[in-house]
Amino acid sequence: MPAFINLLFPRGKTCAWCGRPVDRGLFCPQCHQELYSWQEKYHPCRYCGRLLAAGRGAVCRQCREELPPFRRARAVGAYRGILKELIWAFKYQGRRSLAAPLGQLLAGVVVKELGSARPHLVIPVPLTAARLQARTFNQAELLARALGRELGLAVSGQALARMRETAPQVGLSRRERWQNLAGAFQVQEPALVKGHRLLLVDDVMTTGATAAACTGALLAAGAAVVEVVTLATGIDSIANISP
Repeated sequence: MPAFINLLFPRGKTCAWCGRPVDRGLFCPQCHQELYSWQEKYHPCRYCGRLLAAGRGAVCRQCREELPPFRRARAVGAYRGILKELIWAFKYQGRRSLAAPLGQLLAGVVVKELGSARPHLVIPVPLTAARLQARTFNQAELLARALGRELGLAVSGQALARMRETAPQVGLSRRERWQNLAGAFQVQEPALVKGHRLLLVDDVMTTGATAAACTGALLAAGAAVVEVVTLATGIDSIANISP
């Protein structure tokens, strides 16, 4: 385990997922190995962070066709196995206690992947009022606040708002997803974002349409740079591949 992870994740007693005893970090050796097994075969796309069976610095097909508006996105890992189960338990089974360890995982990604320039503000992807009322919590905001506590970063759950419900994204192409979300997000407090480096937080990135729509609203309000961190991302099934 890298040294910086040991600094972020001090010695604990039990694995955050399976409950086995651990000497250091969040997870037992078995869960840790499964969580990061993707690193044996994949590297993130230089821009969107989607995992590719390619060398470091490669660019996925969709980013070759059109670059996202955010500077770059990175994730803890692939949306499968233990990570998928953790997200499901947190998001759909209401296990809010998982926000702290999942936020620590995000903090590790920020330290390792997004460089030394600290964001001025961490912003969670918002839910509509109706969705928030139905779920009772915004998983992205809980993650953002846990990450903020780990790294000593300011967090705002009010800077960005989702103004309308959108049609389900399932079955839509990447372009259709982006069109579906156009104008769905609006900056509520422009003074918080103008001229600043922002870190957008969500649980899962699929095509990147939601992150792109949020980023577009933030840049239109004067943000200098937007980067994205999520717990999980997809694996590109197409071999793309030279930097």
